[in-house]
Amino acid sequence: MNKFNLIFVFLLVAYHPVIHAAPMSFKGSTTSMSQVSKDYFSIESSYASSIEDSFGAKAIRAKGNGYKTKLGEIFYLRKLMRINAAKSQTNLWLFTGVGFIDIKKNNTKEHYIYLSPTIQFDYETKRIYGMISHQILRAGHENFDTTKIEGGFSFYEAGYTEIQPWLILKTKNINNLNNEIKYTPTLRLINKSIFMDAGVSTDGDAAFHFMYTF
Repeated sequence: MNKFNLIFVFLLVAYHPVIHAAPMSFKGSTTSMSQVSKDYFSIESSYASSIEDSFGAKAIRAKGNGYKTKLGEIFYLRKLMRINAAKSQTNLWLFTGVGFIDIKKNNTKEHYIYLSPTIQFDYETKRIYGMISHQILRAGHENFDTTKIEGGFSFYEAGYTEIQPWLILKTKNINNLNNEIKYTPTLRLINKSIFMDAGVSTDGDAAFHFMYTF
């Protein structure tokens, strides 16, 4: 069993018998999520040890521009700042991941251990959402830094027990893997502890994101 499969098994165990606008929920909760598209697949699970700290593991497969990559990491998430206003919430997060990356390009295979920080800022009200994040991921001479910007609105306000639809525009660029920024109009549905995204990028790549907190 290779390293990627070991990480995958760990995530399934962490998932328990079942299996963000905000990436972390309440103390003692477990959040599991998966993202799937033509060139990208990830699965992760994390446990919130406090209202400010979370620990987890993640596995990723990604390809593009002749690269094929596999990553497995453990990470620590820290809420650096939260500002609660009457009708809005602002957050600043720091993710710190450490893991391995397998890189295949042409007939060359390379293996590295990496340390990768990500800073994320998000703002939301009951009707408006915005997020920007940047991840630094370097392996040898390779640069896989990732930048994401997302923004959108909800069609209407909804209670906790009601389904709330959002229309989100996602932009993403992964250095080395992408020739240009990817734009993905996305329909987001949130209900209680379930979060689902479905979208199609401007180049026709369908993408799905599912998250569950328990």
